[in-house]
Amino acid sequence: MEKRVRYGILGCGMMGQEHLRNLALIDGAEVVAITEPNKEMQKHCAELIPDAHFFNNLDDMLNANLELEALVITTPNYQHADQLLQLFEQTTLPILVEKPVVTSLEQVAKIRAAAAKHPAPIWVAMEYRYMPPVAQFRKQIVNGDIGKFTMLNIREHRFPFLEKVDDWNRFNSKTGGTLVEKCCHFFDLMRLLTKSEVKRVYASTGQDCNHLDESYDGQTPDIIDNAFVIADFENGQRACLDLNMFAEGSRYQEEICAIGSDAKLECFVLESIAVFGQQKL
Repeated sequence: MEKRVRYGILGCGMMGQEHLRNLALIDGAEVVAITEPNKEMQKHCAELIPDAHFFNNLDDMLNANLELEALVITTPNYQHADQLLQLFEQTTLPILVEKPVVTSLEQVAKIRAAAAKHPAPIWVAMEYRYMPPVAQFRKQIVNGDIGKFTMLNIREHRFPFLEKVDDWNRFNSKTGGTLVEKCCHFFDLMRLLTKSEVKRVYASTGQDCNHLDESYDGQTPDIIDNAFVIADFENGQRACLDLNMFAEGSRYQEEICAIGSDAKLECFVLESIAVFGQQKL
Protein backbone atom coordinates (compact mmCIF):
# COMPACT_ATOMS: atom_id res chain seq x y z
CA MET A 1 0.00 0.00 0.00
CA GLU A 2 1.32 3.44 -0.94
CA LYS A 3 2.57 5.53 1.97
CA ARG A 4 0.73 8.83 2.13
CA VAL A 5 1.95 11.98 3.86
CA ARG A 6 -0.69 14.44 5.08
CA TYR A 7 0.39 18.05 4.56
CA GLY A 8 -0.80 21.27 6.11
CA ILE A 9 -0.05 24.50 4.19
CA LEU A 10 0.22 27.94 5.78
CA GLY A 11 -0.54 30.57 3.17
CA CYS A 12 -1.74 29.97 -0.39
CA GLY A 13 -0.83 33.09 -2.30
CA MET A 14 1.57 33.01 -5.26
CA MET A 15 4.22 30.85 -3.55
CA GLY A 16 1.69 28.67 -1.76
CA GLN A 17 0.00 27.80 -5.04
CA GLU A 18 3.38 26.93 -6.56
CA HIS A 19 4.03 24.54 -3.68
CA LEU A 20 0.58 23.00 -4.13
CA ARG A 21 1.30 22.30 -7.79
CA ASN A 22 4.66 20.75 -6.90
CA LEU A 23 3.18 18.60 -4.14
CA ALA A 24 0.63 17.31 -6.65
CA LEU A 25 3.56 15.82 -8.59
CA ILE A 26 4.79 13.79 -5.60
CA ASP A 27 3.36 10.30 -5.19
CA GLY A 28 1.77 9.95 -1.78
CA ALA A 29 1.63 13.67 -0.94
CA GLU A 30 -1.83 14.70 0.24
CA VAL A 31 -2.67 18.31 1.16
CA VAL A 32 -5.47 18.09 3.72
CA ALA A 33 -5.37 21.54 5.37
CA ILE A 34 -4.69 25.09 4.17
CA THR A 35 -4.57 28.23 6.31
CA GLU A 36 -5.38 31.33 4.26
CA PRO A 37 -7.47 34.34 5.38
CA ASN A 38 -7.85 35.83 1.89
CA LYS A 39 -11.04 34.53 0.28
CA GLU A 40 -9.84 35.09 -3.28
CA MET A 41 -6.71 33.02 -2.62
CA GLN A 42 -8.84 30.34 -0.97
CA LYS A 43 -10.92 30.18 -4.14
CA HIS A 44 -7.83 29.71 -6.35
CA CYS A 45 -6.46 26.98 -4.10
CA ALA A 46 -9.78 25.17 -3.91
CA GLU A 47 -9.54 24.76 -7.68
CA LEU A 48 -6.16 23.05 -7.20
CA ILE A 49 -7.00 21.04 -4.05
CA PRO A 50 -10.81 20.76 -3.90
CA ASP A 51 -10.85 18.33 -0.97
CA ALA A 52 -8.66 20.38 1.39
CA HIS A 53 -9.98 21.89 4.61
CA PHE A 54 -9.56 25.68 4.69
CA PHE A 55 -8.91 27.74 7.82
CA ASN A 56 -8.61 31.47 8.48
CA ASN A 57 -5.81 31.11 11.04
CA LEU A 58 -3.17 28.70 12.30
CA ASP A 59 -4.85 28.02 15.65
CA ASP A 60 -7.97 26.67 13.94
CA MET A 61 -5.92 24.41 11.69
CA LEU A 62 -3.90 22.95 14.56
CA ASN A 63 -7.04 22.38 16.64
CA ALA A 64 -8.87 20.55 13.83
CA ASN A 65 -7.24 17.17 14.63
CA LEU A 66 -6.57 16.33 10.98
CA GLU A 67 -3.58 14.10 11.79
CA LEU A 68 -1.13 16.28 9.87
CA GLU A 69 2.31 14.78 9.22
CA ALA A 70 4.21 17.69 7.65
CA LEU A 71 3.84 21.46 7.37
CA VAL A 72 4.79 24.00 4.70
CA ILE A 73 4.99 27.73 5.50
CA THR A 74 4.46 30.02 2.49
CA THR A 75 2.94 33.05 4.20
CA PRO A 76 4.34 36.59 3.79
CA ASN A 77 7.88 36.95 5.16
CA TYR A 78 7.00 38.93 8.28
CA GLN A 79 4.79 36.08 9.54
CA HIS A 80 7.37 33.27 9.27
CA ALA A 81 9.18 33.70 12.59
CA ASP A 82 6.07 33.90 14.79
CA GLN A 83 4.45 30.97 12.99
CA LEU A 84 7.59 28.86 13.35
CA LEU A 85 7.79 29.59 17.08
CA GLN A 86 4.14 28.57 17.49
CA LEU A 87 4.69 25.36 15.53
CA PHE A 88 7.81 24.52 17.54
CA GLU A 89 5.77 24.92 20.72
CA GLN A 90 2.65 23.05 19.62
CA THR A 91 3.86 20.36 17.20
CA THR A 92 6.68 17.90 16.60
CA LEU A 93 6.15 17.84 12.83
CA PRO A 94 8.67 18.28 9.99
CA ILE A 95 8.50 21.82 8.62
CA LEU A 96 9.47 23.38 5.29
CA VAL A 97 9.55 27.18 5.56
CA GLU A 98 9.91 29.54 2.64
CA LYS A 99 12.80 31.96 2.79
CA PRO A 100 13.53 34.15 4.61
CA VAL A 101 13.01 32.68 8.07
CA VAL A 102 13.31 36.08 9.76
CA THR A 103 12.91 39.72 8.73
CA SER A 104 14.93 41.27 11.58
CA LEU A 105 18.05 40.38 13.56
CA GLU A 106 16.05 40.49 16.80
CA GLN A 107 14.24 37.29 15.76
CA VAL A 108 17.35 35.20 15.11
CA ALA A 109 18.23 34.11 18.66
CA LYS A 110 14.70 32.92 19.50
CA ILE A 111 14.39 30.93 16.28
CA ARG A 112 17.79 29.29 16.73
CA ALA A 113 17.08 28.29 20.33
CA ALA A 114 13.63 26.88 19.54
CA ALA A 115 14.79 25.10 16.37
CA ALA A 116 17.57 23.34 18.28
CA LYS A 117 14.94 21.66 20.47
CA HIS A 118 12.55 20.68 17.68
CA PRO A 119 12.63 16.88 17.19
CA ALA A 120 11.80 16.84 13.46
CA PRO A 121 13.58 18.21 10.36
CA ILE A 122 13.31 21.92 9.55
CA TRP A 123 14.14 22.92 6.00
CA VAL A 124 14.42 26.41 4.52
CA ALA A 125 13.43 26.58 0.84
CA MET A 126 16.74 27.45 -0.85
CA GLU A 127 15.98 25.82 -4.18
CA TYR A 128 18.55 27.66 -6.29
CA ARG A 129 21.25 25.20 -5.23
CA TYR A 130 19.19 22.37 -6.78
CA MET A 131 18.60 23.95 -10.20
CA PRO A 132 20.23 21.69 -12.83
CA PRO A 133 22.70 24.29 -14.20
CA VAL A 134 23.67 25.38 -10.68
CA ALA A 135 24.07 21.77 -9.53
CA GLN A 136 26.37 21.08 -12.50
CA PHE A 137 28.24 24.33 -11.81
CA ARG A 138 28.85 23.26 -8.22
CA LYS A 139 29.89 19.75 -9.24
CA GLN A 140 32.63 21.07 -11.52
CA ILE A 141 33.94 23.39 -8.81
CA VAL A 142 34.00 20.56 -6.26
CA ASN A 143 35.75 18.31 -8.79
CA GLY A 144 38.53 20.86 -9.07
CA ASP A 145 37.91 21.60 -12.75
CA ILE A 146 38.80 25.28 -12.33
CA GLY A 147 41.83 24.71 -10.12
CA LYS A 148 42.14 26.88 -7.01
CA PHE A 149 38.76 28.61 -6.69
CA THR A 150 39.28 32.27 -5.79
CA MET A 151 36.45 34.50 -7.08
CA LEU A 152 32.68 34.17 -7.49
CA ASN A 153 30.39 36.63 -9.26
CA ILE A 154 26.59 36.49 -9.27
CA ARG A 155 24.68 38.86 -11.52
CA GLU A 156 20.90 39.15 -11.48
CA HIS A 157 19.33 41.60 -13.92
CA ARG A 158 15.57 41.12 -13.96
CA PHE A 159 12.07 42.57 -13.72
CA PRO A 160 10.61 44.33 -10.63
CA PHE A 161 8.92 42.55 -7.75
CA LEU A 162 5.65 40.92 -8.78
CA GLU A 163 2.27 41.89 -7.36
CA LYS A 164 1.30 39.90 -4.27
CA VAL A 165 -1.69 39.93 -1.93
CA ASP A 166 -2.06 43.48 -0.54
CA ASP A 167 1.38 44.26 -2.05
CA TRP A 168 3.10 43.32 1.21
CA ASN A 169 6.38 42.90 -0.69
CA ARG A 170 6.76 46.66 -1.23
CA PHE A 171 8.15 47.46 2.24
CA ASN A 172 11.31 46.56 4.16
CA SER A 173 9.39 46.07 7.39
CA LYS A 174 7.41 43.18 5.90
CA THR A 175 10.04 41.63 3.64
CA GLY A 176 13.30 42.15 5.51
CA GLY A 177 14.50 44.18 2.54
CA THR A 178 15.39 43.12 -1.00
CA LEU A 179 18.76 41.63 -0.04
CA VAL A 180 17.02 39.43 2.53
CA GLU A 181 13.77 38.74 0.65
CA LYS A 182 15.23 37.44 -2.58
CA CYS A 183 19.01 37.74 -2.53
CA CYS A 184 19.28 35.30 0.36
CA HIS A 185 19.37 32.70 -2.45
CA PHE A 186 22.62 34.19 -3.72
CA PHE A 187 24.25 34.54 -0.31
CA ASP A 188 23.32 30.91 0.30
CA LEU A 189 25.07 29.96 -2.95
CA MET A 190 28.13 31.98 -1.97
CA ARG A 191 28.47 30.10 1.32
CA LEU A 192 27.72 26.75 -0.34
CA LEU A 193 30.25 27.18 -3.13
CA THR A 194 33.07 28.71 -1.10
CA LYS A 195 32.51 26.35 1.86
CA SER A 196 33.34 29.29 4.09
CA GLU A 197 31.73 32.04 6.15
CA VAL A 198 31.71 35.77 5.45
CA LYS A 199 34.06 37.92 7.52
CA ARG A 200 33.53 41.31 5.84
CA VAL A 201 30.90 42.92 3.59
CA TYR A 202 30.93 46.04 1.42
CA ALA A 203 27.63 47.16 -0.09
CA SER A 204 25.98 49.98 -2.00
CA THR A 205 22.23 49.95 -2.69
CA GLY A 206 19.59 52.19 -4.20
CA GLN A 207 15.91 52.67 -4.93
CA ASP A 208 16.01 54.46 -8.25
CA CYS A 209 13.06 53.35 -10.39
CA ASN A 210 10.64 50.77 -9.06
CA HIS A 211 7.36 51.42 -7.20
CA LEU A 212 8.10 55.11 -6.55
CA ASP A 213 4.74 56.09 -8.07
CA GLU A 214 2.83 53.72 -5.77
CA SER A 215 1.23 54.58 -2.42
CA TYR A 216 -0.25 52.35 0.30
CA ASP A 217 -2.07 54.04 3.18
CA GLY A 218 -0.14 57.18 2.35
CA GLN A 219 3.24 55.44 2.34
CA THR A 220 5.60 55.11 -0.63
CA PRO A 221 7.35 51.72 -0.99
CA ASP A 222 10.90 51.72 0.39
CA ILE A 223 12.19 48.47 -1.13
CA ILE A 224 15.52 48.83 -2.96
CA ASP A 225 15.80 47.90 -6.64
CA ASN A 226 19.57 47.71 -7.22
CA ALA A 227 22.71 46.82 -5.31
CA PHE A 228 26.37 45.89 -5.41
CA VAL A 229 27.57 43.61 -2.60
CA ILE A 230 31.12 42.33 -2.12
CA ALA A 231 31.79 39.64 0.49
CA ASP A 232 35.20 38.59 1.79
CA PHE A 233 35.28 35.04 3.14
CA GLU A 234 37.33 33.56 5.97
CA ASN A 235 39.20 31.24 3.58
CA GLY A 236 40.38 34.14 1.41
CA GLN A 237 37.83 33.77 -1.39
CA ARG A 238 35.72 36.72 -2.51
CA ALA A 239 32.23 36.97 -3.98
CA CYS A 240 30.28 39.77 -5.63
CA LEU A 241 26.55 40.29 -6.20
CA ASP A 242 25.37 42.66 -8.96
CA LEU A 243 21.59 43.18 -8.67
CA ASN A 244 19.29 45.24 -10.86
CA MET A 245 15.50 44.91 -10.77
CA PHE A 246 14.61 47.30 -13.57
CA ALA A 247 16.44 45.36 -16.27
CA GLU A 248 13.58 43.63 -18.05
CA GLY A 249 14.55 41.85 -21.22
CA SER A 250 17.96 40.66 -20.08
CA ARG A 251 19.11 37.60 -21.99
CA TYR A 252 19.65 35.68 -18.76
CA GLN A 253 17.99 36.46 -15.45
CA GLU A 254 20.99 35.17 -13.49
CA GLU A 255 24.61 34.74 -14.52
CA ILE A 256 27.01 33.01 -12.14
CA CYS A 257 30.75 32.94 -12.72
CA ALA A 258 33.51 31.15 -10.79
CA ILE A 259 37.15 31.86 -11.56
CA GLY A 260 40.01 29.64 -10.48
CA SER A 261 43.71 29.27 -11.18
CA ASP A 262 43.08 27.01 -14.20
CA ALA A 263 39.72 27.98 -15.68
CA LYS A 264 36.61 30.12 -15.66
CA LEU A 265 33.20 28.50 -15.24
CA GLU A 266 29.91 30.22 -16.13
CA CYS A 267 26.31 29.28 -15.35
CA PHE A 268 23.28 30.89 -17.01
CA VAL A 269 19.78 30.74 -15.51
CA LEU A 270 17.00 30.44 -16.67
CA GLU A 271 18.52 28.95 -19.83
CA SER A 272 20.03 25.92 -18.02
CA ILE A 273 23.44 26.46 -19.61
CA ALA A 274 26.86 25.82 -18.09
CA VAL A 275 30.00 26.99 -19.96
CA PHE A 276 33.52 25.84 -19.13
CA GLY A 277 36.61 27.69 -20.35
CA GLN A 278 40.17 26.63 -19.55
CA GLN A 279 43.35 28.63 -19.82
CA LYS A 280 46.14 27.42 -22.09
CA LEU A 281 48.92 26.19 -19.82
